[in-house]
Amino acid sequence: MRSSQPFAGRRSWLVAATLAVAAFAGACRESLDSGAVCPATSPLCPGQGVEIRDTIINPVLAFDSTYDGFPGRGAEFFLPLVSRGDTVQTVVVVRYDSLSTFYLPALDTARPITYLDSARIRLRIDLTRASVPDSVNIDVYDVDDGGADDTASAPILARLTPQYRIGGGTFAKAQIIDSLYVSLKDSVVLARVRDTLPVTKGRMRLAIRVTGNGPVTFRLGSVESSAPVTLYYRPANDTSARALEIAPASAGPTDRTDLRRDLMDYVLIEKNALPTIPGTMTIGGVPGRRVYLRFNLPKGITDSTTIIRATLRLTQARYPFGSEEDSVIIHPHIVLASQFVTDNRRASTLIGLTGLVITDSLSVVPRDSGQRTIELYALVRQWAAQSASPNAPARAV
Repeated sequence: MRSSQPFAGRRSWLVAATLAVAAFAGACRESLDSGAVCPATSPLCPGQGVEIRDTIINPVLAFDSTYDGFPGRGAEFFLPLVSRGDTVQTVVVVRYDSLSTFYLPALDTARPITYLDSARIRLRIDLTRASVPDSVNIDVYDVDDGGADDTASAPILARLTPQYRIGGGTFAKAQIIDSLYVSLKDSVVLARVRDTLPVTKGRMRLAIRVTGNGPVTFRLGSVESSAPVTLYYRPANDTSARALEIAPASAGPTDRTDLRRDLMDYVLIEKNALPTIPGTMTIGGVPGRRVYLRFNLPKGITDSTTIIRATLRLTQARYPFGSEEDSVIIHPHIVLASQFVTDNRRASTLIGLTGLVITDSLSVVPRDSGQRTIELYALVRQWAAQSASPNAPARAV
């Protein structure tokens, strides 16, 4: 199961399951002479009743675990910017490793950039389920320390200090709309454009952080959503010169093409002081957590009954540290990994699309508590049909 809001408060759960089954306790025999002949007590014959039983399976789980770090770095469709005072703080990192160092004047040849102004970034903001106070501070930092490419977070977080702040501003709530420009220091951007060192030539790397006079939560578009944070600067002291538009790009690590794409833009957790509740499974939060449940259904249930209802019962434990305004939608997903995939974290990433086989979902508030249910009828029927296959997927969500 996963949350559609990775930055929302955490939810904690305990699990059981209920199955409604039609149990058949007899058989029809066929006579070639007289047709079908049924015992009077057979529930399989026309006109006979079918016994419906509710069966509570508890414990129902063969395995359960909570895995964090979802979605993976660079795979975020949206990039959550969160500021919750002393508890949670995220930053968004964007790489521009292909800065334009030349420009083309009208009716002229290309020239190196020796001057620029109007440096800024454009944020494309998703305000769905956002929390925006009356005043929001957006700070932009130069987080390129000049070293070789690596995946470490510590060098980036170490540069989130006033010394490396190169842009930003204070914005009223009404200004936080779907598109927002944030100014940068022209001198810093020009220095990056004119940099000739082999390692850092033509590259600039930024970190974006928000704070406010209250909790702040909203999301930025990413490369994956085709709405990334874009860099602009005008390359000449001429009002007719058009600003250059620079899209995110990552030049390293040079030996990992897949990782280079992941590092174009991503989220880092600067701070997370929220505790977990012992003895429960936790979903959502920062970093995003995903619960993996593998079920232990008795053979008699899947092989000799017809399942007409299957309900997963979850007991939500109240999470006292969530905001009262938080709410979250939880979507269960069918696991597509076969039973031979023994790495359960890996299996929890091999899942079907939202709504595939399982159409139910949950809408909850972290500070609530009580029993919640998810209907798994179609999924359990599918498991029963696949019970004889040696390559059937694991019975997991």
